[in-house]
Amino acid sequence: MRWAKTDAEVDLIRESARWANLGHRYLADYTTVGAHPVTASQRASTDASRAMLDALGSEYAVRTRGDGPVRAGYVSGSETALPHGHTPNERLSEGDVLITGATANVDGYYAELERTMFVGEPDDDDEHYFALMLEAQTIAIDAMGPGVPVSSVDEAVWDYFAEQGVTDLARHHVGHNIGMDGHEPPYIDRGSDAEMAPGHVYTIEPGLYTDEAGYRHSDTVAVTESGTETLTYYPRDLASNVVRGGVAERRR
Repeated sequence: MRWAKTDAEVDLIRESARWANLGHRYLADYTTVGAHPVTASQRASTDASRAMLDALGSEYAVRTRGDGPVRAGYVSGSETALPHGHTPNERLSEGDVLITGATANVDGYYAELERTMFVGEPDDDDEHYFALMLEAQTIAIDAMGPGVPVSSVDEAVWDYFAEQGVTDLARHHVGHNIGMDGHEPPYIDRGSDAEMAPGHVYTIEPGLYTDEAGYRHSDTVAVTESGTETLTYYPRDLASNVVRGGVAERRR
């Protein structure tokens, strides 16, 4: 029951993705040189939560304890080199790499949206590892579908990383099921004997981590009868994830 979702449950996760996207938009707008990560995160979370509560009104089922339903924030600086880093007590600087996270609580269901962003122009190494990470995520999403062995998705990404000579920088699985908790089996690992099926919902988040920074997108993908549906939709390309003057460059 925790592995497979009904159509109604997928709808709730899809709704979460909508508000996570808004929270992420606010986060990009409030990200600028000199801003404190905590302040920018709080502003984005509050403004997106207010918009969500105003829009949904009484249709929203209360599942909060004082905080809002939308959460948006990021890990910054050297903390991004850790797969589960923390927000450092450091204001943002030109050249910082950010790994963001945004979600929204919709009747107890969550989508997961993460992006790698840059404060100002990324350097050559940033662009290189970003491109590898982005291609790995695309490979993983393309490999998914009903009846597909979970392990084969991880294997497809691992083969690509091996071809690129960066397996030593890959420090976690390609993704995981979203059950009743944020991280639940089946995990997208090479050792898994599970198969994907309609109603399964996975995060897809292959990452690369150097000594200086980390590079990871995460999108929420539902397995359907005929293939997959990516529920999160914030832009994944490099240009859309470079912040200049407090506003992310957007490719229309």
